[in-house]
Formats: sequence, structure tokens, C-alpha cells
Amino acid sequence: MIPTLAVRESMSQLLAADTATLASVTANKVALVKEQFTPSESLALEDLSLADFDGSTPIDCGTGTQPEGLDPINTDSIISIKPPAGGFRFETSGITNLPQTIYGFCLHNNAGNTLLGAALLPGGPVTLTAVNQVLLLPPLTFRQSSYSVK
Repeated sequence: MIPTLAVRESMSQLLAADTATLASVTANKVALVKEQFTPSESLALEDLSLADFDGSTPIDCGTGTQPEGLDPINTDSIISIKPPAGGFRFETSGITNLPQTIYGFCLHNNAGNTLLGAALLPGGPVTLTAVNQVLLLPPLTFRQSSYSVK
């Protein structure tokens, strides 16, 4: 059975407000990933090698219910992760562990024991080699496409 748009939108609203996952009262965190990986539903945080250069400390997301809605072009359900002021901006502040290649990023809970999502960098990996280099992540979103009959 394929759910109606109303059911899919309700699922998205519930997830965006779920305090056990995306709407945590303690900030979820975004971290950079320094080794190749393949994003998948079965990926776990321990499968990822997080960046460890000076300035790579995971960044807190906004807390509470995350913004959600429907893409007007294709009706995909979208949940946006609230960014901090200045966005998800990482900057090399020293030379420890440089050069370092960054392949992607992940969203994990505040305790650092549950992976909520991961993605590769758009445009491919980026190698950081010197102090004062900046890596700015795109807006973080979860997208659920409309269902189709298979």
C-alpha cells in the first residue's frame, strides 16, 4: 500500500518533532568525516572516521522541532536541520593532522553514540593543507521522495 501525501507529511512532521532523534533538547552535532564511506541506512557512527584537525570540533545544531515541509516541484518531504549562527562552518586553526582530506559529514546525537544521517561533500572530497582554510557545508536536509508503485 502506498501512503497518501497527508500520511507522508504527518510522518515527516512527527520525525521533525521527535525529541528522541531530530528535535532533541540537547543539541545534535555535525562532524566532518576524513575517510571514504558510502552513505546508507545501515551506516553506524563507529563506521566513520571523524576529522581531527585543529578546528574540526563537531558543531551544535539548533534544538527543538526542526523545520519541515513539502517541495512544491515534486512534493518530496523535506526536514531541514537548524544551523547555528554562521552555518556549519569549519576552519583550520592550526596545523595538527594536516593535510587532511574530508569526504563528507554526519549528523549524530549529542552523546556521540548514534548516527542520524551522513552525506558526501557535494563536488567531491576537499583536502585541507594550511591554517585558515574554511569548509562551509551546504544546508542539511533529509528528503523523502514521494512513493511509487514497484
